[in-house]
Amino acid sequence: MFIKQQGQGKPLILLHGWGFNSEIWNDIAIELAHNWKVYQVDLPGHGKSPMVEYSLPILTEQLANNLPHDAVWIGWSLGGLLAMNMAIQHQVRGLVLIATSPRFVTASDWPHAMTADVLQQFANQLETDTVGTLKRFLTLQIRGCDNARQQLRNLNSFLANPPSIEALQSGLQLLQNTDLRSQLHQINCPAQLCLGKYDKIVPIEMGNDWTLPTLRKSIIKPAAHIPFLSHPEIFMAILQDFLECVIPKDIEI
Repeated sequence: MFIKQQGQGKPLILLHGWGFNSEIWNDIAIELAHNWKVYQVDLPGHGKSPMVEYSLPILTEQLANNLPHDAVWIGWSLGGLLAMNMAIQHQVRGLVLIATSPRFVTASDWPHAMTADVLQQFANQLETDTVGTLKRFLTLQIRGCDNARQQLRNLNSFLANPPSIEALQSGLQLLQNTDLRSQLHQINCPAQLCLGKYDKIVPIEMGNDWTLPTLRKSIIKPAAHIPFLSHPEIFMAILQDFLECVIPKDIEI
């Protein structure tokens, strides 16, 4: 597993979403590295990391074997699902969840999510038009964002090194089949949920469908599915406020 490290201090881990790699965090990581030791992770089959069997237990084991558990774990979209499972399976210092959900597809008791048909359509299109499918997914992620055209140009630059088709297909299956709702009560660390008002993949109403005793929720009103990239100043203010709450607890121990 390829992991880029920079900075000094307590460990902070950045997990990217489906279709991308760790480079999407570059600007955020540089800023965070002033006060933290930052780990940018390429998930298997993405960036410079080789492919492994994709299942939630195996991916979580890979992360646990290669990274410090007692860190602040920041996960966006698919990365947020993995960060949640790390917090369920291991003791972590803090959890920051960006445009993510414990369940990405709708159910009778979970209306605010994507339908399984939408994800299956992406899966069906991948084999015949991988780049085109990724571009359509990019458009979905920034739809409604107040600077959508600029964000689409920025996101297209990340398609120069797309993940393997096996990783893309397996990642979609993970999003389709994972449901962590019944295990969320096992998360007892400080947690921050950050959503974009115009997100079509993880609707903001989803944030009202679940909670944790330690969970703080924030909505970035002009943003869609990638608030840390589309509105970094607002996102960093939320993140820094949360991190300031996490650090003193460590100092007091």
